[in-house]
Amino acid sequence: MFGKKQNLIIGLTTYYTENLAISISGLSHITERFLLVVYNDNPNVRVTSGQIREYGYMGPLQIINGVENIGLMRARLAILDVARTQKRTPDWIMFIDDDDVLLNADIPNVSGNNFAVIQNMVVLRTRLRDVLRVISNPNDYNVDNENVYLVRPHVGLSGALIRTTAAFRMGEVLRSLTCKFSETNSDLDFLPPTDLMMWSALNIISRHDNELACPIYIDTVNYIAIDLDSATTKYNKLIAPKKNAETQLKQLLSQYDTLVRDALNDAAPAGQE
Repeated sequence: MFGKKQNLIIGLTTYYTENLAISISGLSHITERFLLVVYNDNPNVRVTSGQIREYGYMGPLQIINGVENIGLMRARLAILDVARTQKRTPDWIMFIDDDDVLLNADIPNVSGNNFAVIQNMVVLRTRLRDVLRVISNPNDYNVDNENVYLVRPHVGLSGALIRTTAAFRMGEVLRSLTCKFSETNSDLDFLPPTDLMMWSALNIISRHDNELACPIYIDTVNYIAIDLDSATTKYNKLIAPKKNAETQLKQLLSQYDTLVRDALNDAAPAGQE
């Protein structure tokens, strides 16, 4: 299933920079060569190359230290800007979070209509010994469906391999909607589901441009998420709504999807939808 290595960028967004000890230590175990782009969204601290090297990653590296807190979506769009400036445009891009562990960076040999590859995710709850084990050895975990459980498939932008052509196109549309997203999120007391929103947008935009476009699923584990509720620390917001969370999130995602579809329709040539 897996073909030859292809060019890859891994975009890592961070705010609580102490968590880089988790994500960077995990990346140090990956043998495939890739460019790591770190976006630090905490203007009160700086991330340095020396810090990244101390955690064990020795490959190609670029760091962006933001001067203000701009949030996950805009941080990822900034990483896409870096990807565009490379002498050789990378074939694929992947986004990960600072408190998660990527297990591999294998690139599957898939159809050109497959704009993304999704796999499975293991989630570790806040049991310290489990976290310490995967930092030392990312494959050292046992699924018990209580403290360690499997998400199959893992649907979301984080951990998904994305063709850069599709990611760039998504970035163009989302950048045009930044103000409208901000208005939609302004009254929320919980953290917006940005990762799911971006994944949904990627699907809508890719299928709008190519009716044959689709993601592909591979039944393997490539991502470990550490279940840390840091939303309050980062953004002074809850991780999810207190009441009717599922209904509220579905309604919010539907609003995002409508904004994306409207933007695509507004940009379509006259006589086309």
